[in-house]
Amino acid sequence: MKKMWFQKKIKPEKIKDRNTKYLRSSGIEVIEHLPYLDNPEFREPEEIARRTMVLTALFQLHLQAPRDIIKKWLEENGLIDYLNKEELEYLETEYSELPEQTQIDIYWFVEAIWTFAWVGGLHNNLTLNTGVEDSLASFIPNIANNEPAQKFISKFKLRNQVEIFEMLDKFYRAHWFARNNNLTGKQSDRVDLDIIMERRKALEYTVYKEIEWNEISLDT
Repeated sequence: MKKMWFQKKIKPEKIKDRNTKYLRSSGIEVIEHLPYLDNPEFREPEEIARRTMVLTALFQLHLQAPRDIIKKWLEENGLIDYLNKEELEYLETEYSELPEQTQIDIYWFVEAIWTFAWVGGLHNNLTLNTGVEDSLASFIPNIANNEPAQKFISKFKLRNQVEIFEMLDKFYRAHWFARNNNLTGKQSDRVDLDIIMERRKALEYTVYKEIEWNEISLDT
């Protein structure tokens, strides 16, 4: 029954048309042959909240927090088993010795955290071109102060699922424009490719529960 309800409620073809019109009116080119997205099967809020907490902990590496403190916090909050193999390796290596691309990837985790905060209805400003706001710190536990993760996890609820799906579709269509600009050397202040990629990944994770975090494809 749940799946049938979503098929009636979320209409990917109509959402594609609506977003295409909106983006074009905002000065963002959209190509017609980009398909509409598959019907969603959302992750449970608790799983999304745990992923948010894992990324929050790993982002502390970028902030030069000691690895042993991060690992201890993850263990004490029952989160260590939710790290994938690569993420566990981050905690076993000095941050300065990690490959440059890995350090860049960890830095960009903050965009996924901001996106998951939007998914949970904690803010309403998920854009295609502006960075994370200072308010994020008020939404998540302070690991340096050993604040627990459970309060965030237990209170985390999804905003309207149609709204989430529409946002993913919007990012998917804008991603093509941002990537094409990057390839052709064009500029637009309407989009930021890095921001779009990281936020889209978090939305994909939310909407399609069968795809693991480290297996998400960002094709356009």
